[in-house]
Amino acid sequence: MIELSRNITFGQYVNNSSVLTRLDPRAKLLCALLLIALFSYVSNFTALAVCFLCCIFLQAVSRISVIYVLRGFRLIVIFLGFLYILQVVFYYSPTQHTSLIWQWGIFAVSWEGILRSSVTIIRILLLFYLASMLLFTTSLVDLTDGSEALLSPLQRLGVPVNGLVMVFVIAFKFVPILVTEIERLIKAQAARGASFTQGNVVQRVTRFSSLLIPLFVSAFRRAEALTIAMEARCYAGGVRGWRRSKRRELHFKRFDVLALVLTIIFCAVTVILNLVAHY
Repeated sequence: MIELSRNITFGQYVNNSSVLTRLDPRAKLLCALLLIALFSYVSNFTALAVCFLCCIFLQAVSRISVIYVLRGFRLIVIFLGFLYILQVVFYYSPTQHTSLIWQWGIFAVSWEGILRSSVTIIRILLLFYLASMLLFTTSLVDLTDGSEALLSPLQRLGVPVNGLVMVFVIAFKFVPILVTEIERLIKAQAARGASFTQGNVVQRVTRFSSLLIPLFVSAFRRAEALTIAMEARCYAGGVRGWRRSKRRELHFKRFDVLALVLTIIFCAVTVILNLVAHY
């Protein structure tokens, strides 16, 4: 039996009262944005190794099981493997011929292509880990409050910050809900004699495609239920002057400022290391 909810953990909040969980959501989002920019910028293995050590540190202070975190990577492993093969085969550079390993027509494999493709894949994995850790340690309410606080200056320009943030957060948090719904549909079909683990790849894809229409129907039902619940609580994000009440007001503490300062220092040191190191 396929148990997707146990194998896919992306977007699920883990409330374990860790240091990262207690961090102010505004400071957490700012640190995450800085690290995302850093991970997207680094271009050699030395800087990537430092970024990997940063992820190990985050894993330690989050107090979340490594196995639980790695389950979320099942969402992108197949996609990244396919992307890596394509990038290695179709990689082109003026200096590629100096490290050429194999070539057949337009397809070519070189050491330079392997190295560049490896850097890209590692960078994507680190970014995915960072996004996963942010969602693991931040509740839906805190994520919404922190995003609204950081984007509040845009309200003066007429940008509907409340509505945009709510849509963004709900989209992220809907991932585990849809995964649970897919699992429920698979179990319902299996009870009727259908099998999703037998047969070749084409047969499996065909069987899974039969779940798309029920999944869309269920997603629309859940969206409608969410809309009714928000209206029952007098949510009016698109109304000018309306402000959503908060369970608690956000206040920066010394530890939040310290975390932000340490993140800035780490990013600066890693950028310098990326410029100095050759590999």
